[in-house]
Amino acid sequence: MLTDKQCSIINRHLTENVEPRKVAAYLCLNMGLLLGEVTALRRQDIDIDAGVLHIRNVAGRGEGGTASDPVELIPSDAPRDLPMPQSVKQFIADNIGLYHSNDSFIMSGEETLPPFRLMQVLLSTMNERYHIADKLSSMELRYAFIRQKLEAGVDMYSLCTYLGQNKRPDVIVKRFAQYCRADLASVVCSKTESVEQPQNAPKHMNLLILGAGGQGQVVRETAEAIGVFEKIAFLDDNTDLPGVLDTLGNCKKHLNEYPMAFVAIGNNALRRKLTEQLQAAGFIVPVLKHPTATISPAVEAGAGTIFEAKTIVSPAVKIGKGVILASASIVEHGAVIGDYSHVEAGTIIRKGAVVKAGARVNNANIIENKHVGIN
Repeated sequence: MLTDKQCSIINRHLTENVEPRKVAAYLCLNMGLLLGEVTALRRQDIDIDAGVLHIRNVAGRGEGGTASDPVELIPSDAPRDLPMPQSVKQFIADNIGLYHSNDSFIMSGEETLPPFRLMQVLLSTMNERYHIADKLSSMELRYAFIRQKLEAGVDMYSLCTYLGQNKRPDVIVKRFAQYCRADLASVVCSKTESVEQPQNAPKHMNLLILGAGGQGQVVRETAEAIGVFEKIAFLDDNTDLPGVLDTLGNCKKHLNEYPMAFVAIGNNALRRKLTEQLQAAGFIVPVLKHPTATISPAVEAGAGTIFEAKTIVSPAVKIGKGVILASASIVEHGAVIGDYSHVEAGTIIRKGAVVKAGARVNNANIIENKHVGIN
């Protein structure tokens, strides 16, 4: 992890003899942007007057793309409007003359999408010349930004949202746990003892679970095992169940206290309906992965999906939204799991099989057919 001294050296070199690649690297170090985000960033995405940087696209390969396919602009999975620190705003304003049109890419100054390697060539050359660190990459710059913000006391919810990581906050927590600070006194502070927070105060990592039945208990245990949520509560129409805060229909009134919500209902159609309602109401619907699940880093899943304990998912698997992959289920290379489907415990989805949207695959099945839709 880069130290503050190393970051200061990098900042100094990036602000001398400025050229487009240095502007891009400066944004990675001082705003935590990913390489794919800063590569896709254009002049039109930066509003200097408002002090806002808009993340709308990333540079990458489309769905099903391989390493041999060309990189292209694709919509970001985490679009957001980022306030720029004053120092960044001033730096951009001072160097805006490097870009001759709104379509100019920040990394190159040209109107064609730049290759990723432009950034690494710059950083490698800088590191070889000044011997700053063992290695220097755009990801190292992002990690330094995250470390600095955690050490400065930025709350985890705000930081994950800024980074576009609020669907998978466990990734940040696991890597940067040593830099997080606990406020134990806040745990025992009662409502009457606490200071009233302004309406625009930072939100916290509180999770609302819709459904307090059997699936709800599995989701709760998974969320607790992940270890990033400060408070967890249930909504259920049976308010006599333990831990139930309110009925399902009253979810919106709890948005400020519980900005994240997850539907824990086995009925696939109802899970879809409620998940869509949550997103329309402004809740963040995360992906939950139990720490004992083994999921390929290349696998991406849609909002509202849960990987339960001891689930195994191989590379090149496509996972839709609102999917339940129950305990000890296995999904092999190249399989497709459709939106709001339910793969029950101990099931094996063989290579290349397709589980259709809304399908339910019963316990301990081995699915080898090309398409299955067991409802």
